[in-house]
Amino acid sequence: MKRIFLTIVLAIFMAGPVNSQVFEAVFQQKPESASPGSRQGGVAMDGMLFQFMDGAPAIDVYSLKKGEHLQRIPLEGRKAWHCNNACVSCTYLQKGDKYPLIYVSQENKAEHCICVFRISGKKGFFAAELVQKIILPTPVQMGLWYPNLVLDNDKEEIYVTGYSRESWKDARFGNGLQVLKFKLPAVSEGEISISADEILERRIYSFRLATQGAVIKDGRMYQVYGMAGDSAIVCYDLESGLELWAKDLTAAGIPNEPESLYFNGKELYCTDVKGIVYRCKTL
Repeated sequence: MKRIFLTIVLAIFMAGPVNSQVFEAVFQQKPESASPGSRQGGVAMDGMLFQFMDGAPAIDVYSLKKGEHLQRIPLEGRKAWHCNNACVSCTYLQKGDKYPLIYVSQENKAEHCICVFRISGKKGFFAAELVQKIILPTPVQMGLWYPNLVLDNDKEEIYVTGYSRESWKDARFGNGLQVLKFKLPAVSEGEISISADEILERRIYSFRLATQGAVIKDGRMYQVYGMAGDSAIVCYDLESGLELWAKDLTAAGIPNEPESLYFNGKELYCTDVKGIVYRCKTL
């Protein structure tokens, strides 16, 4: 039987090393040609960063160790596709594929969907293929605006974060963060629409400015919020829904607008809007 929970969560700031993250800049993205769009979601695979762009015209690939630009993978994107967040799955489209599928959310008013990409080929000769679209309910149907995907591979679930009202800029009229949970559709289902009736859980949190990149690891969701000078990284426990800790990103070493958030092995990384790649030193 479907269960829908409403959890109103107060922020809990925990003392100790977990609340003292420092990010160090490791390199700045400098592709050989001009970037076709602003940097948005990104994922790490095999020591490489796959950086998506606003408008989805391309994926830039970098070595995380050396900071080298390895390749630009062209995409048949749409200007409406914002590529606000990207997550690595644990699903391979075909036997023998080297890389798992990448799920990318399109946070915008024009087309609320999740695009699933397959990466094939080898370093320097990668190709990307759109293999599935997951169409989300409309914001009115969900009661959530500016939907942003986070993928939970352990539970095979999708978390969609966003706002209770049509604004990511302020908390007026009761606007706050919401997190909805859905079952992850199988890629074999092809293009699919999911309905608001399929919401498994709804959680409500206090307002934070501008949802950005997010990633789930070991039962915790990490999300960055905000713009230059007003941004934060927040850690949530998925089982309880509690906000475990929050950290000012400017104080942590990221002064610009944060964008993508991703793990490379056990190390947490963040890329800002200017293409500076940061590694968390203390998580």
